[in-house]
Amino acid sequence: MKLFLPLLFLCLALSPDSQAESPASRTWTSLTGQSFEGSLTSASEDSATVRRSDGKTFDVPLSKLSEADRAVVRQYLTDLSRAEGLSEGPFADKITGEWVKVPKEEQGLVYQIFGSSKLKRLKEPFPLFVHLHGAGARAEDVETGKIEIAPERLSKEELYDDFPCLIIVPLCPPDTSWGDHTSTLEKLIDTLTNSLPIDRNRIYLSGYSMGARGIGSLIESRPNFYAAALFADGEAKESWVDTVDTALWFTFSGERDLAGAEKVANAYRSAGKIAHFEGFPDHTHNQIHWTLAKTEGVYEWCFSQVRK
Repeated sequence: MKLFLPLLFLCLALSPDSQAESPASRTWTSLTGQSFEGSLTSASEDSATVRRSDGKTFDVPLSKLSEADRAVVRQYLTDLSRAEGLSEGPFADKITGEWVKVPKEEQGLVYQIFGSSKLKRLKEPFPLFVHLHGAGARAEDVETGKIEIAPERLSKEELYDDFPCLIIVPLCPPDTSWGDHTSTLEKLIDTLTNSLPIDRNRIYLSGYSMGARGIGSLIESRPNFYAAALFADGEAKESWVDTVDTALWFTFSGERDLAGAEKVANAYRSAGKIAHFEGFPDHTHNQIHWTLAKTEGVYEWCFSQVRK
């Protein structure tokens, strides 16, 4: 039913409510300041279909709505497109239940992606888990499925059944470090979250050594963006206490600054934020990413974190 907008708002304003408002109900406002309560049921680039509490449905031209209302419709269309991204779009053919290698030409870095058909059966958005490898794994190319222990374990059925998610493992080129690729990594993450039904409040980072420094660069760049970060050696900066809100888990070997990392974790907690520290004085640097990946409860802790 299409009505001239002033008449539509007048009808909506004068009609008594006959039903309780739905959870999605909100106040819609025209450019002239008239308003009514209703739920968005569908939309196009030009109009929104809104159901009033009495069940009547109206098509409202977006050009006649406030900017705040148009933003709601734009977000609705984006979310609809993201939900369809599992069956069509740039990543649909990469969610196979196996590791898939994506060439550099697509996102600026070679990366591997893992997601199973379980994601297509979920009713809610799912988390994104991003792992950055250490310096020894730098290369121009990589054998498909060759990854470090943290993402490997997470992709196995015994863990994946409990923590279904999309896993991304980028490849750092030779003679560079992850800090050189912060903007490229952020673009990849943003492309994924804009294309798939990823829970933007549950984006998790994991890194070993140079990769741990890399996820440090990511949380410094966007200190309120990530829900949790797992550090296997790497760094722990005191400046994060005042600037970062991401939940942090530090696992450090005896070949790194155990006391310094523990000090940062303690200060972080004292500031009312979430941090966990475990030091292993008898472990070598090369052991520590295995230690973190096999620590009891680490994945439960990670996937329980939700961005504030």
